[in-house]
Amino acid sequence: MTAKTLKPWLVVSVLLNVFLIGGVAGGLYHWMAVAAPAEAVVNQHGLRQAMFKLPVERRKELRQLLRHNRADSQPLIMAGREARLGVIKQLEAPTLDRAVLVSELAKAREADVALRALVDDTLAQFASNLPQDERQKLVEALYQRGQGKARDKVTQGLGSKPRS
Repeated sequence: MTAKTLKPWLVVSVLLNVFLIGGVAGGLYHWMAVAAPAEAVVNQHGLRQAMFKLPVERRKELRQLLRHNRADSQPLIMAGREARLGVIKQLEAPTLDRAVLVSELAKAREADVALRALVDDTLAQFASNLPQDERQKLVEALYQRGQGKARDKVTQGLGSKPRS
C-alpha cells in the first residue's frame, strides 16, 4: 500500500474510533447520570409499590400474611380463570349463547370480588398493626397514584359552589 491509499483509510479509521468512543462515553454518562432508582425502573403499583415503600421488617410481615392467605385465594383465582375461559369459549363460538355468556361473566366477577375481599381483609389486618406514619405511606402507595387532586378536594371540603 502506498501513502496515498493508506491516508483515506487512516482518516476513516480515526473518525470511526472517535464516533465509537463518543458513543460509549455518552452511553456511560447517560447511564451514570440519569439512572433511575430501582423503584422507578419497575413500574409497580398496588401492593407491590406499597411493599417497596415500607420498611424491610414490615414488607416481610405483609408477605407472610399474603402467603398465609394464598391457600384460600387459589380456589378463587382458579374459579375466575375458568370463568374467563368460559367467556372466551362463548365469544369464539359460532353462535353466541347470551345467557351462558352472562353467567360466565357473573362467575368471573364474583370470583374477582371474593379475591379482592380476601386481599382487602389481609390488608386491613396488616394496617391495624402499623403506626400512623407507616399507614400514611401505605395510603400514598395504594390510593394516591393519580388521585392527588381528588383527595385534596375531599380534604378541603370541596370548597366550591355546587354545580347547577
